[in-house]
Amino acid sequence: MKHTRTRLLLAVPAALLAATSFVGCGLAEDAAKDAVEDAAKSEGVDLNLDDAENGNIEIDTTDGGVTTGKLPKDFPTDEVSVVDGEILGGTSTKNPSTWNATIEVGPAGGDKQAAYDDAAATLGLDVVQEPIDNGTSITGTYTSASYTVILAVTDSNGIVVNYTISPK
Repeated sequence: MKHTRTRLLLAVPAALLAATSFVGCGLAEDAAKDAVEDAAKSEGVDLNLDDAENGNIEIDTTDGGVTTGKLPKDFPTDEVSVVDGEILGGTSTKNPSTWNATIEVGPAGGDKQAAYDDAAATLGLDVVQEPIDNGTSITGTYTSASYTVILAVTDSNGIVVNYTISPK
């Protein structure tokens, strides 16, 4: 069952893309969206495609979820503050509870160190592992009262800040 959901989780966005590429706007597009959402629901997957035309989707299963354009469901923003920028996507798992968020904060070739420093300051958490720059990314580990946060900043197709959060 878990593998079926995982495959569905990966197949649904592709099916949606294919379905919407073959239909025009209006009623046909809405019908295709509704059909994909209904098919997912029959497999126990809550799929929200209401803002798909802007590239934003939400998939929620009993095991976790995936989002584009916003933070994942139940992201612990009360203890983990994130930088401003374009939220590219996020994931969450329920057992064990983890969250991941990826946010673009600048164009390629920007100042990766400054982006890291800004993200670390925005977190405002205790440092567990000092940041390490391996040439590709800068990575450090932080902690709050309830969570451990791995913060990474890369510059491949833009300056991207990534948060991986797990309970302590």
